[in-house]
Amino acid sequence: MYNDLIRELSVLESSKKQEQVIALLRNKKGLEGKQNPDLQLSASAVVFKGEKMYFIEHPYQKELLLPAGHVEEGEKPYETAKREFHEETGLTADTPRLIDVNLINIPYNAVKEEKAHQHIDFRYLLKLRDEPSELAELPVFLLSKTEAPEEFKKYFLEGKTSLT
Repeated sequence: MYNDLIRELSVLESSKKQEQVIALLRNKKGLEGKQNPDLQLSASAVVFKGEKMYFIEHPYQKELLLPAGHVEEGEKPYETAKREFHEETGLTADTPRLIDVNLINIPYNAVKEEKAHQHIDFRYLLKLRDEPSELAELPVFLLSKTEAPEEFKKYFLEGKTSLT
């Protein structure tokens, strides 16, 4: 079922993490939405404005993260990244390019009573479109490399080389 996602991963440099993700995609079903309480697909948007990257404040974890969300049934991860970026920031971005995949441990959420689980997170570099913004769902931050959370600093080089 996830052969298209496995093929998409071939653009990334081979790693143990990538091999682990491929094994999970080959052996699991129902990863869209929240069908599987243990493992779910998500996608994140890496978007720059000049030398700065967009972040949101996660509503439950209260930390700065990339705009992201669950891949819904019938949706491709790159579509999720574009949709979530728009919903969470009020801005529009397109021209997705897969730059990373990550396995994320999601802690227990007492507000939603969701148990701890994992996400296979596809991360896409998107190009910001020059369109008027709409109302953002979440607090939005535009941060430089020095201000960004450590986990995301590696994407600053990716953004410079790909979008200039």
